[in-house]
Amino acid sequence: MMVDFYDGSILYNFKKNKLHICDIDFFKKAPVFNYIGEDFWGSSRYKAPEEYRLNAEITSATNVYTLAGLAYAFIGGRSDKSFEMWEASIDLYNICSKALENNPSDRFETISVFYHQWSKALLI
Repeated sequence: MMVDFYDGSILYNFKKNKLHICDIDFFKKAPVFNYIGEDFWGSSRYKAPEEYRLNAEITSATNVYTLAGLAYAFIGGRSDKSFEMWEASIDLYNICSKALENNPSDRFETISVFYHQWSKALLI
């Protein structure tokens, strides 16, 4: 599981058109639980609701939430998640909105499913 992954963990080399992941503080093997409570690691801009709850399980759906938050940071309004601030298609907006559902069971179950839906929407 990704823990404390945020926009500062991503470097992009525009000359070489390459993305690099860096500053990885925590990647933990599942199962992962929030034994800290509200102060669980991570940027408040990308933390899922369960990352604030003591003893909550951190799952793949939590990671999906984080990645959707990053999408808003890069092509949306960062903390303003309105469609007016979104700079991509309505289909991608709807995918990110689903990924940011408060209830983890209402999100995409895995990053792979999220990625598949995102890729499919790019082809529309």
